[in-house]
Amino acid sequence: MKKIAIIVGHSVTSGGAVNANGMSEYLFNDQLARLIAPKLIEKGYEPLIVYRDCTYSELPFKVNDTGADIAISLHCNAHDTTVSGSEVLHYKHSKTSPKLAELIQKEVVAVLGLRDRGLRPVDKAHKGKKGDKGGYLCAKTVMPCVIVEPFFIDNDYDLALGKSRMSQLAEAIAKGAAAYVG
Repeated sequence: MKKIAIIVGHSVTSGGAVNANGMSEYLFNDQLARLIAPKLIEKGYEPLIVYRDCTYSELPFKVNDTGADIAISLHCNAHDTTVSGSEVLHYKHSKTSPKLAELIQKEVVAVLGLRDRGLRPVDKAHKGKKGDKGGYLCAKTVMPCVIVEPFFIDNDYDLALGKSRMSQLAEAIAKGAAAYVG
């Protein structure tokens, strides 16, 4: 049985970006991961939910230890409360992760209907204003790894849409992963 690691972005103590209403990336993605897992089981895959109860530099090695065939890290974007859209990040130097990113992005955009911000290649040198944008994780995992950013959590409309379509979003991510793993 093929294994799919679902990485819950951020942690209880470091929740990531937060909406003005208090919803953090971690809180949203913990719920989302718990919805994705049974959908993967229904499709014949073994889901492995991975929490960041370690340092960020240790995370890829924790993911590698799962023996998963692919890894999907769940996050949400944030900018200035007005930007909107969906994107998936993948490792710039990978021959396989762009296809995984493309399959998931297609499904996420179809479900949420937000602006398709496309696929974003990242590497270890790519830094956002708050630091690493996932390049280290994607570079250090031994399996194809992508980072799903389905919407902007600081945008009230995006967050409301994400919450109202959480089950459909979980299905979209599971469907994209299943299409890749086969």
